[in-house]
Amino acid sequence: MAGLKNRVDYIELKKRLKFVSKPLFEFCGAYVGYIDDNYGLNQNDPKIVKLCSKQPLYNEVMNAFDMELSPFVKSEIKAFSFSNILQGVLKAFLFDYQNINTFDAFLKKYDSFKIDALFNFIGGCFINEHSQSNCEDWPTKDLELMKEYISNIPGLDTQVKENILSLYRYPQETKMRIRHVICSMYEVFKKFESEAVDQAKKQQKRYANLMEIDYDYFCQILKFDDIAEAINSNDKVELCISYMFMVSYFCKEYDDASMFLLNGFLCDEYSVSKVEQHSVENFLTIIGDKDCMRILMSYAKRPYYLLELSRELNLTPAKLRMLNKRLMDADIVDYEYTSGRRYYHINKEQVDKYLQMCKRLLN
Repeated sequence: MAGLKNRVDYIELKKRLKFVSKPLFEFCGAYVGYIDDNYGLNQNDPKIVKLCSKQPLYNEVMNAFDMELSPFVKSEIKAFSFSNILQGVLKAFLFDYQNINTFDAFLKKYDSFKIDALFNFIGGCFINEHSQSNCEDWPTKDLELMKEYISNIPGLDTQVKENILSLYRYPQETKMRIRHVICSMYEVFKKFESEAVDQAKKQQKRYANLMEIDYDYFCQILKFDDIAEAINSNDKVELCISYMFMVSYFCKEYDDASMFLLNGFLCDEYSVSKVEQHSVENFLTIIGDKDCMRILMSYAKRPYYLLELSRELNLTPAKLRMLNKRLMDADIVDYEYTSGRRYYHINKEQVDKYLQMCKRLLN
């Protein structure tokens, strides 16, 4: 258990880490996924979209939203699609309030929330998406000052600015509109909730087992190496494996003693696919270089030692060594010793693997 284990100690993490189930995150994943997929806000990696599309329950939920949401609710979602306000408000409540695990608990908190506090979330969602300003500059304590601040954001499209300012002109109405969309979507989702939670619990057991059998890989795919210092500084770490947030990485430190992590259950598949994509991109870059291609065509005919090939291709020894190293690093070229010399040749097995990867990516 070398490598990542040096940064996140296995024994310490095991003492602190607790797997938890939070049913409301399953609704949130479906809710965010539907809005992002259907209203022009989906900027996901195509690989994430492809992985999600293969999950039957996820597709069933998306189809149910399509079929059962009223035209009015869909028009409301579209009206908010100039920014990620609908998604951001629900996620903000879930991540900022540790004890909200059910929809009833969320609704109780939302209904009791003061308007200026709610618009702190709304304004924050908008500014994060449309401005590069530092959040320390936001006048978060005052509704009118936040409205004025947004009015003065430079370089912002006039219509987009008008859309957000209209929400500030009718704050109580805005609060009720957001509530109605969330409640309407939950009414559709709740018949799937039990199955989604059960699936999430199964995946939680799978990841708990992975932690025991391959700790380094567990840390790698859940990005624990990125947050090692934060994990080590908290007495308690809760990890929720989500079924509906399929490829997600969220981290929230509640205080000096408590941290919450949310990860999608497809993080392992996504990690493998990203490595494969990087490998293919590197392969295509290499064979796209005309001198690399000349070297490979020579090796395809017969093995060469470098000085011999340098003369044949009219490449300086230094340049040939550099290009040959690229081919070696990608495992495209291998060598054997014959009569005390290294003779290089194409690694046909690895090239076949690259070609199969290309085929899968282009399928």
